[in-house]
Amino acid sequence: MYNSEEGYYEWKEMKTGTYVFTEEDKIAVAREYVERGCPASEIVSKYHISSAVVLYGWLDRYLNQKVGVSLRSESNIGSDMAKKTKQQLEDALKTAQAENKRLQEALELEKLRSRAYDTMIDLAEKSFNIPIRKKSGTKR
Repeated sequence: MYNSEEGYYEWKEMKTGTYVFTEEDKIAVAREYVERGCPASEIVSKYHISSAVVLYGWLDRYLNQKVGVSLRSESNIGSDMAKKTKQQLEDALKTAQAENKRLQEALELEKLRSRAYDTMIDLAEKSFNIPIRKKSGTKR
């Protein structure tokens, strides 16, 4: 800013009316947008955010990428963990491990089935001398 009395430019802090959101503020705004399901323009005008793009950036950062934030408030998360005993957590872990093993076995079975189908098609093409698989680059 130019100081006319002194005849030179000087730095001077001036209030611009802008607000710098803290991480907690951004999380709260993003959570409110998701929970209420209202239009982005309503949240933007309510909190005087510069544009909806800024709000979408917060959503991407805090909700979609799961940067340590869930949609539930943090007090609910703590109370949920406090309610579960060690035995319940161990049971849940065992159940998840059993489900993981079952799914891995199902995946192996499907891989074998896929290999069997490929072999069957190869033999049929060779035996009957007809193309069964669609060739890449063919015209429709």
